Parts: sequence; structure tokens; C-alpha cells
Amino acid sequence: MPAPEISFDRGYFGSVSALAPADQARCNDALLDFQRNPNHPGLRLAPVRGDPSGRLHKIRASDNIRVLLARQGNVFVFLEAGQRQDIYAKAERARFFVNRGQGQIGLVTFVDRHDAAADVADKEEVLGERHAADTATRMVVDHWADHELIEAGFDEEEVVRIRSLEFVDQVLELFDEGWDEESVELLLELLEMTPEEWRQPALLGDPAEDRFRRAISEFGAQHMISRLFSPDEVAEIAAKPIEDWMIFLHPEQRVFVERRNDGPARVRGSAGTGKTVVALHRAAELARRFREEEDPGQILFTTFVRTLPPVFESLYDRMPDSVRGAVEFINIDRLAGQICDQDGTRRRTDPSAINPAWAKAWRTVGDDSPLGRAGLSRQYLKDEITHVIKGRGLEDLDEYLEIQRTGRGTRFTPGMREQAWELRLVWDQEMDARGTIDFPDVLIQALNIVQRREAPTYRSAIIDEAQDLTLTGLRLVRALVNGPEEIDRSDGLLIVGDGAQRIYPGAFTLRQAGLEVRGRTSVLRRNYRNTRQILAAAAAIAGRERVVDLDEEFDRIEDIGLASRDGALPLAAHCSDAESEAAYLAEQIRLLTASEAINLGDIGVFVPTNRLVNRFVHRLDGQGIASRKLDHYDGVPTSEVKVGTYARSKGLEFKAVLLPGVEAGVVPRARTAGQDETEYLDQRALGVSQFFVAMTRARDNLILTYVGEPSELLVDALEYFENVDV
Repeated sequence: MPAPEISFDRGYFGSVSALAPADQARCNDALLDFQRNPNHPGLRLAPVRGDPSGRLHKIRASDNIRVLLARQGNVFVFLEAGQRQDIYAKAERARFFVNRGQGQIGLVTFVDRHDAAADVADKEEVLGERHAADTATRMVVDHWADHELIEAGFDEEEVVRIRSLEFVDQVLELFDEGWDEESVELLLELLEMTPEEWRQPALLGDPAEDRFRRAISEFGAQHMISRLFSPDEVAEIAAKPIEDWMIFLHPEQRVFVERRNDGPARVRGSAGTGKTVVALHRAAELARRFREEEDPGQILFTTFVRTLPPVFESLYDRMPDSVRGAVEFINIDRLAGQICDQDGTRRRTDPSAINPAWAKAWRTVGDDSPLGRAGLSRQYLKDEITHVIKGRGLEDLDEYLEIQRTGRGTRFTPGMREQAWELRLVWDQEMDARGTIDFPDVLIQALNIVQRREAPTYRSAIIDEAQDLTLTGLRLVRALVNGPEEIDRSDGLLIVGDGAQRIYPGAFTLRQAGLEVRGRTSVLRRNYRNTRQILAAAAAIAGRERVVDLDEEFDRIEDIGLASRDGALPLAAHCSDAESEAAYLAEQIRLLTASEAINLGDIGVFVPTNRLVNRFVHRLDGQGIASRKLDHYDGVPTSEVKVGTYARSKGLEFKAVLLPGVEAGVVPRARTAGQDETEYLDQRALGVSQFFVAMTRARDNLILTYVGEPSELLVDALEYFENVDV
């Protein structure tokens, strides 16, 4: 017997993830056994009682766990896993339908409308599963003409009744009207085929299996059913934790994914509310939607952080309903570089030349000047040029003199702005003399190229972590979607972000970008990632900070989502020295991985700077703990602890997060001698935001360690932690 052809309903992964870890492993084992041999005696593959079509089957994962399947010949769709009694109860009131005319496939649950005890909510759930949006203009047998239905065996009165059916589950109501089983089963069979297929059945093979396979291929993705996986792919799925194959979309989030927007739209929400999950599902939804257009084009999925696009692409490819090849995942700087390369105008960006050019420009302009005497650091002024002047794409001094420097607290007098502009010009000259340009210059150059193009480059674009882009970056993405007309397209641009997690200097508002998203903004408020205890600790540490968002300002505590899961208190460990801290981290990692629920790849260790990343990679190695820098992580699961900066942890999540070195003067970085107070406050606010981001990467376990005095942020929040001395 050939290997079974296996597909997955998206609900299968969610149902497995809801089971205990040991039962999750048993489901994976059952999947692996099934892939090798569906008739494995331990699986007990058999039809479930209550389904007259015989399509619904079950297999045994353990004494109490069953998996519900839809089967046609050697083609199987894994539907749901759960407790034996729950799966049997579900199967008794469900049918797996295929409707070729409406392009519909999936499990439909129905209720006995004569049962007085039937719950109203159950009936509403059934109606919600009918995919009304997909079938609003087509009745169930629109692919059959009246005379063809009569030819198949129905009389004229029956044809009139059949013509009134809008949804496939209404076919089952015909039993209540006295239709015989043979007629209803015939109608269900006709839904799955064309009149031509009925008149000329295939002479070879199993035509029902062929139709089933074709339905999965042609319109399964529209109804959250995956493509058919190869045996090797099924084996890979079965060999890994179920989290590696699931991007869970809560029903409350579905409305944001499926919404139709007549212009730019925005999704915002605090850490853990599932913004990236919504963005990925939105990409899949648009890919399916655009397939109906004459020239669907590609979807752009971009962000600022260089290491995130490969992770997002890996997650997208694992989604059962994703459309392969329809979405391009690329970070904004690389995208700009490619545009310049294609135009033949790419210039070198060489950090080893950029920094000396900056130092020379500062010596030329800044040393003895209003800027030099203002107590502002060179880094602050460098950020002023890269994130404000170039980040806004300012073309002349007059523009700079007039703008509001959103996100920058220091007061810049006209004289200081004039000198900052001169510093920018001299820096550009020094870079040009060294044969290089800066990365913000590449964005500006790419924007100028795209604005000359005669047609849009992408059908749609999704910007994740949009608060970390510059205004030039946002304008570039918008131009790539809108083309020369500069008119915002329907379902064209989605901006996803949270100002409370901004980790780079400078900011802008959507109003400054000329974008209007009123009436097209969705706010996510439920935290799906963190436990209440982790979220409370993060709020206690960073909740009082003022946040500059893309549209407004608020205290972070006002926007923190609501967590529904409980867990252990986070740990705060006072270590006597660096050696004891390293040993304690290793001990905690071993304790975490002693259970079946967490492995090394589920753990993240985050620190403020790259120098500290190298230090803690070395320390973990000395303790025999395998690790990998986030710089080298592409989203493919590995059995190594991930180590990176707070900034690099952005957009990721881990079952356990360890934050070493949370000490006074380190988190946040201390004020330097002579540093302007307002500059320090800007610096401190970014440091707090980055620390908040790192804390909220933790799903279930959060551990902080420090040597000597704890961070000022931690001192006032120790009551939210279990405190230990090492």
C-alpha cells in the first residue's frame, strides 16, 4: 500500500497544543506511526459511528486520546485531537463536506433543531462555520443546471427545494422534511462533482479520491486546510514539538485578519497580544484573496530588524493555510539595497569607513560649537542626523528648522539645528571621500528610484514593528505598493506596531507621514503570550514610562494587555559574583529542561549589548550549555539556547527567558559625566523600553540575575518576584 497522503486542518494544531505535554508527544508518535502504516494495530484506524458517509475516521493516540480524520481512499485530513469522549461527541454531529460549486471543503458541525436541549450558542457556532462570506453569491448546486439535476434522478419539486439551499449543512435538514437517505446521499455526492464527471466516471483509479485530492489542492487553503505533505515532511512534523508547526490565531483575532480595508490600516497592541501572528495570517488571507485578481502581484512583509524576516518566513511556511511563494519576507535595509542594485546605482556601505568619516566631521564642525558645548554626546547627534534628518528624508535646512522632532526630548535652538545640518553635510563629504554612504542614504536613494517607477512593485505590504522604521522607510514601502499614482490602494498597506516597544531613537507620527488610518485601526488587548505574573512584573518595572506612539502619547501601563494564564512568580536572583551567576544560569536551564515541556531551543538569554552577548555565550559554553547567537538564528528550531541583545529579541517569544546582569548602572545605562540631562532621559527611556521588550518575550518562566546592587528598575518591583540569594 502506498504511503498515505496527509493534510491538516488548522484546528488540528490548536487542539494538540491544548493537550498536556505527554499527550502532545503521543499525538506526534501516532502521526509518525500513521505515516508509516495507517493500519498499524496500535492506531485502530476505523470509521466513527454516526457519520453515514463513512468519511470521518479516528485513530488512537493513547487510552484516552483520539484523533479525528477525514478520509477518502488514501487521502487523509487530520482534523482534531482530544479526549476520547469529546472526539466521539463531535463526530456524531459533524460531517466533512466538499462542495465543488462553492469551492468549499471542511468539517461542518450541525445540531438537531428538534432537540429542545440544543444550546443556542451551539447553533450560532454552526452558522458561523458556514463560510457565508465565501458563499454569499452562490447556492450549493449552482454548478448544476435544473435539467442536469433531473437527469441525475430528482423530480422538479425536489429541484426547486434544492435550489433554495445556501449552505451545505442545510442538506442534512432534508431528512427532517421526509427525504429518504438515498436522495440526500445522492445530493451530497453531486455537490462534490461536476455534471461531466457524473456522466463520464473515470474508468481507472478511485474517482472520489481524485476529487477529494483536487479539492484540497484547489481550494483547501481558503478554508484553512493545508496542502498535502510529502512523507518526509510528515515525518518532520511528527518529530518536532507541536509549537514548531502552529501559529495560533484566536477567534477574536480573526476579524482583524479577514477585514477589507479601503485604504491604509493599522493593527496595534502591547507585547504578547499577537500582532505578528495577526500580520502573518493577514498575509496568508491576502494571498488567497488576491489570487482572484487578474494580476495578483506579490505581498511584501518587511520590518527593521535584520534577523526577523527569516524567522517570519519560517513561521509563515508552517501555517497550514499559507500560500507558498506569494509573500516576500525581507528587512527594510536589504530591500532598499536590492532596489538600488536593480537600478545599477548601488553605492558601497562600509561601516569601517562610515565611523572614521563621522569622527572627522565631528572634529571639523562639532568640537568648539554650540552643539559641542551643549553636553550632548556624539552618539546622540549621530542619531539626530540618521534618524531625524535622514530618517525623515529632509532635503533642505528650512524643512529641518520647521519640523517637530517627535521622540527627541532635547531642545534644539535654530542655531543648533543649523550646525547639525552642517555636520550632516560635512559627514556626507567625508563618507564620499572614502567611497561609502550610510544606510539611511540607501533608503533615500531607493525611495527616489521607486518614485520614478511606472507601476507598483507589490500588490500589498505589511510592516511589522513599524514603530522602529524611519519615516523614509515607511514612505518607501508605501511607494512600492501605490506606484506613481500615489493613491492608497484597498488592502494595500498594513502598519503593525506598538510604540511602547520602540527600541531605536527618533519617532514620527502617521500624520507626519500623510497617512490616515481612522476607521481602519484595530487594537489587540488580550495578551496570549505571558502569564499574569510575568506581565505584572514587566508592568511594575516599565509601566510608568511615557510612550510616544505612531498616533498618540500614553503611559505604558495604560496599554498593557490582559493576560488570562497563571504561572509561577518570576525569579530575581542576587549572585555573589560572576562565576556564581554563570553557575546559577546553567542550573536553572538544566532544571527547566528536565521536564518534557521545555528544551534548550525554547530558552532565550538576553543582555543589553553585543559585548555582553559574547561574554554570556562564553560563560554558557563553560557550563556545558549549547547556545546560538540570535544573529545566526533563522527561525528553524534548534536544540540550543538563544543568546542575543534585548533589541535582537524583538518579535520573538520563548517558553523561558533569562536576563542576567540586571544591575545598577547597566540596566538602564548610567548617565555619563557632563551628559545633558534631557539627552539622558531619552537614553533612559529607550533602555527601559528595550528591557520591557526582553521581559515580555517570556511565555511561562522569567528569571533575572544580578551581581551587587540591582537595577533601579528592579528595586521598586522586587515584590513581583520570588527573590533568592545565590
